[in-house]
Amino acid sequence: MGKKRKRQLGLNAGNRQEQSTQQIHIQSEPNSQRSKRKTSGMDKLTQLAKVPTKINLVVVGTGGPGTSRSLLLTTEYTRYMFNCGEGSRRLISISRSLRQAAYAKVSGIENIFITYKNWENIGGLLGMAMTLENQKNTELRAYGSREKDCQAQTSSTPKITIYGPPDVEKIAMMAKKFAVSANLNIAKGEGKYEDLCVTITPVAFYNNLDHEQNPAKRQRINSECKINDVAYCYIVQAKPPQPKINVEKCVDAGVTIGPMVGLLQRGHPVTLDDGTVIRPEQVTDMPVMDNRPFLILDCPSTEFLPSLMRCCELQDYTKTDVDKRSFSVIVHMTPKHVYDSTIYQAWMESFHVSTDHLIMNSEAVGAELTRVREHQTLLNLVSSEIFPLLPAVEHADKMEVALQGKNSGEDDENEIVVMTPETELMLSQKKGQVAVAFSGLIYVSRGKLPGFHAEIDEFNYADLRERYLSKLDFKDQLDKLEAITSTESASDEDKETDDKDFSSKYPRVVFLGTGSSEPNKIRAQSCILVHLSKHSVIMLDCGEDSYGQLYRFYGSRKTNRILRKLKAIFISHMHGDHHLGLITLMKERKTACDVKNKTFSPLLLVAPVQMKRWIKFYHTEIDDDITTLFRFVKIQTWLNDFGELPELKTASFEEVLQELDLSEFTPVPVEHCNNAFGISFRQSSGFKLVYSGDTMPCEALVKAGEKCDLLIHEATHEDSLSSHAKVSKHSTFSQAIDIGKKMEAKHIILTHFSQRYSHMVPLYKVELPDNVGVAFDNMQVNPQTVKYLPKLIPALTELFFDELQKSASKTLKYDRNNEKLEMAAKDSL
Repeated sequence: MGKKRKRQLGLNAGNRQEQSTQQIHIQSEPNSQRSKRKTSGMDKLTQLAKVPTKINLVVVGTGGPGTSRSLLLTTEYTRYMFNCGEGSRRLISISRSLRQAAYAKVSGIENIFITYKNWENIGGLLGMAMTLENQKNTELRAYGSREKDCQAQTSSTPKITIYGPPDVEKIAMMAKKFAVSANLNIAKGEGKYEDLCVTITPVAFYNNLDHEQNPAKRQRINSECKINDVAYCYIVQAKPPQPKINVEKCVDAGVTIGPMVGLLQRGHPVTLDDGTVIRPEQVTDMPVMDNRPFLILDCPSTEFLPSLMRCCELQDYTKTDVDKRSFSVIVHMTPKHVYDSTIYQAWMESFHVSTDHLIMNSEAVGAELTRVREHQTLLNLVSSEIFPLLPAVEHADKMEVALQGKNSGEDDENEIVVMTPETELMLSQKKGQVAVAFSGLIYVSRGKLPGFHAEIDEFNYADLRERYLSKLDFKDQLDKLEAITSTESASDEDKETDDKDFSSKYPRVVFLGTGSSEPNKIRAQSCILVHLSKHSVIMLDCGEDSYGQLYRFYGSRKTNRILRKLKAIFISHMHGDHHLGLITLMKERKTACDVKNKTFSPLLLVAPVQMKRWIKFYHTEIDDDITTLFRFVKIQTWLNDFGELPELKTASFEEVLQELDLSEFTPVPVEHCNNAFGISFRQSSGFKLVYSGDTMPCEALVKAGEKCDLLIHEATHEDSLSSHAKVSKHSTFSQAIDIGKKMEAKHIILTHFSQRYSHMVPLYKVELPDNVGVAFDNMQVNPQTVKYLPKLIPALTELFFDELQKSASKTLKYDRNNEKLEMAAKDSL
């Protein structure tokens, strides 16, 4: 399809703004009155400027394998989010192309619209709130993004307003208890939302017709609906576009460039010196575009279909003429089994033939984190065994349909297309397109070439490798590393024994998340997978989007096999970055068993007893089946239970030892928040592994981990930020290493780094023993390969030299700002 054809298919009459009939005499107005009018009119000018000229629907979470469903509505001024599943904030920020082409970024999101109250739609709310709070707090943002266009907000204004089914905001309110910061500001929005850009109208439908047919019961929905009774879809109507001044028409009419031009553009007639009245329509052109509304829809199950089919608010848009009422696009977040049903498909066909459809469910393409793939490719240059390449994205072939709509050329932004009977006829005859979601897919609702477009970050594996291998210093480090490792490998072959196969392979430790607090573009939240044997796996902490990380590391088939082998999850403490991925992971584990008709055995959830409050809340408010997925093992055996759930199954530490084939399994109280624990366990083969969780230097952990084979210890801050580590009760690099020395650990791996160290941690001034390694996301080690980690550090430091320099610059700037603040505080005393 050519450029001209694309432009014509996006035309519509739109809604013209009402024009004032008041005449304004510019030249005869006294200067004082003109000044007063100019000042009082600034608010109107500001409001006029907020009417968007560009509106995009941006796919964030595709709903495909390993990805939640979430959509971003963006304009040049603000952003709105529809559903906020796990990993949404990271997916928004990770794409360079979407940020440049469609204003896709986290800053400016103040309103989130939820279609249905389930974890798939709301699992990322707390993380999003934490990110937005940190962007407003300059101290918390010291090393974060400094968006100059981040909108100012007063302390009394909610950071996030959540719209959706009754009590949907409770999940965020409850999750606030898991946040380190207590300043999260969350509110519940009701009814229609309207601002200077859009009007968003919620439409409720139900899992039975009783609510729909009885208006009185609709008024009592807050008290009568069960947790899964009601779902919302959203009709989004953009405000009419601004008229554009036509300079040629102004010249012909005798209007000079100046204040009167702004008045004419705002719809006011003006009077020239000779008394001639010039009306706006004489000198302006209304940009003609498809200003039809669009629909965001999620029908949770077939039980909701009868109510959806009879929804009068949506019936007005079916089987209509395109110039009356129809949708430009419908976004279907509806699950695949509902979407594929005969009833749903027939309902889709009832909409106008010109309506486009965007499908966001399990048939969509999995999320593509290009920056993560690039980073892993670079790490793979250092060690292909420790840093394996990530598998290809599944369903990628489905991208080709939408890619055909990609903008293949630049359009004239200033060109005004006038509505004619021919263009109206063309729009009415246009056939809508059905596109399956993938990362980088945009639907342009207002702007150049409306329709589906693809903005995909480019990634060329061969070019990236060649570019970095051509760096002489890095290549020199790789040569030195190869010489060392080849010598040691030959020595290991000489020592080969009969039991080498098991002892060298297990435990196999896979780092899925090595960051602290918020995830960044490279490091996800805490999650470590430990393969104890061929048939047994335990997970140490489970931060947000841990399932997505697992899926992107292993791919579909391997992920399901591992989930079926997963027997236990250890949660170190109740901060959200260590357990908010738990719900999704347990659900996916059940699905993996069902797919193969395997006997399902609830996993062992070893966690602080305070976890029961969260489970009880989730069980009551969202999904009462959650308690069937696990058996709870409370760490504090000495505490009495509280918040008991009759449906909750429990287990003992003896069962943990037996099912995981361990000889020891000892939780250790550590120095962090209340009820924070590390863990020390020993396999029947004798291998002893210690995981610190979050902690400052802790003597109890030293004692429990004495002479361990592997210590995985948090190292949140560099040594120069020891004061921060003390306040937040975390460890510095050197403190973590010292704990390993006291413990006489055979190997030490540092993890849980502050998000300022996204690529590599600065170890220039740290005295490194020859048994210390650094963890990265998507890194795997076993007893045979863990000894190589210290030898990788010189090559890794050279590989990410530029990033380390930037980090050092930020640290220096932060230290200087702190010094200025301290001096100012002393002067004020």
